[in-house]
Amino acid sequence: MSLRARLVFALLALALLPTVVFTVFSLVELDRATQRWFRPGVDRALESAQQVGRATLARMEATVLAQADAWARVLPAAPLDAARRARVRGSLRDTGLDFLQLYRRSGGGWTLLDQALPEGVIGARGADLGPELEGALAGDRLLRSSRGALAAVARLDPDHALAAGVWVPPDFFEDVERVSESRGLYSRLGVMVDVQRRYTVLLVAALVLVLGVLALLLSRALARPIAHPLSELAAALDRVADGDLSVRVAPRGARELRALGAAFNAMTARLEEARDAAARAEREAAWREVARKLAHEFKNILTPLQLSLQLLEGDFADVPDPRRGVARANLEAALGEVAQLARLADQFSQYARLPEPRLEALDLAEVARSAAGRPMCDGVAVTCIPGDPVPVRGDAVLLARAAHNLVLNACEASPRGATVEVSARREGADAVLEVQDRGPGLPPGLAERVFEPYVSTKRRGSGLGLSLVQDIARQHGGRVSLEDREGGGARARLVLPLATEDVTSRWA
Repeated sequence: MSLRARLVFALLALALLPTVVFTVFSLVELDRATQRWFRPGVDRALESAQQVGRATLARMEATVLAQADAWARVLPAAPLDAARRARVRGSLRDTGLDFLQLYRRSGGGWTLLDQALPEGVIGARGADLGPELEGALAGDRLLRSSRGALAAVARLDPDHALAAGVWVPPDFFEDVERVSESRGLYSRLGVMVDVQRRYTVLLVAALVLVLGVLALLLSRALARPIAHPLSELAAALDRVADGDLSVRVAPRGARELRALGAAFNAMTARLEEARDAAARAEREAAWREVARKLAHEFKNILTPLQLSLQLLEGDFADVPDPRRGVARANLEAALGEVAQLARLADQFSQYARLPEPRLEALDLAEVARSAAGRPMCDGVAVTCIPGDPVPVRGDAVLLARAAHNLVLNACEASPRGATVEVSARREGADAVLEVQDRGPGLPPGLAERVFEPYVSTKRRGSGLGLSLVQDIARQHGGRVSLEDREGGGARARLVLPLATEDVTSRWA
């Protein structure tokens, strides 16, 4: 399994496990809560209370109707006398009713005419049910008064009526109705509990699924910045193992991953530099071996050749006058070519065995002036731009040879009548010796190879002069460059480390 997959699963587990545990706990507690809300025993109790309430109310209604009809048959349409009142009060006590009221029609309404209470009850005048009497007479003759009475109404004659009943709390009938409504609501609650439980399970399952998807996306988003740089780094390491040291990775992700990417880039850069340096050293060793062999062969050929020419020069007295001038010219030309070959052999020999530098305090400006003062090429002037002392630590012989080669290369590249400028100056922590000419500049395609051995733009050049300058610069911890000059020509720069303060005090 890949690292990215492991990270995704780990982050997904970290996100989902607490969610699942919390969800299960919530569902259990919710189920317990709903069970506490709805209990079958409570529903049965409410049903029993409803039945008992309805049965009691029906019995009371039947009782008051029967008593009202019985009294309507025997009572006159007039106030009660003492004997009738006594009989009515006894009857109220026996039947359990609370009152008997007589009403008379008056002006379109009913007015309380008389009232009787059970024996042993001393109370104030009861509630006047006259405003509600007409409605009861037009209906089922039962009066369920909001004033706290359950009574039955019966006519004595068209203008007289009686009402017999019991007193009840003012909200008695609302309570009875409320018990019925509550029982219906509680029954529906049971159905809703079952539906709600399924709905809740589905809702929680959907929520867990959504959270799982979000956790998966989030885990992938969190794992990508970790796994992607590591995958790139692994692929880059494979390329390095195949020998491609130019590969680089883009540091990204967390700080540690960016540091790892930067370290990988630095490592491959150092490996590439080391490989290039090793290859360059190997090539230079081969070139130096070739130069040594060429110098040896040149010297083996030039020594007897030069000796023979010198012997011929001693025999000029025997040459007839008419041919003596031609012979001398030919001999001088041959000696010149031999000298040129000897100089070439000397360059090969110098390149093959470059000595180790002996560092001492030097003034690079003095090295520049010395190089500018030596004759180089006919028809080309060399001038040194004056400046302040430029202290360096170096080998006087090697630096003089490097400066001489740079000036000679500039003179050979310049046309007759041109001027080569030599200068030395400080640039920050560097000491710079600069040689500028007005020649043709760098040929296209050779700008990157001018410091390689045996690469030259001159027909008779060995191609070792600039390579020798580069080796001397490296020996002194510096560098050399050759570039086109603005306005035509080329600019050579030998850059060396500027000397420390204890050396600069020599020119203070």
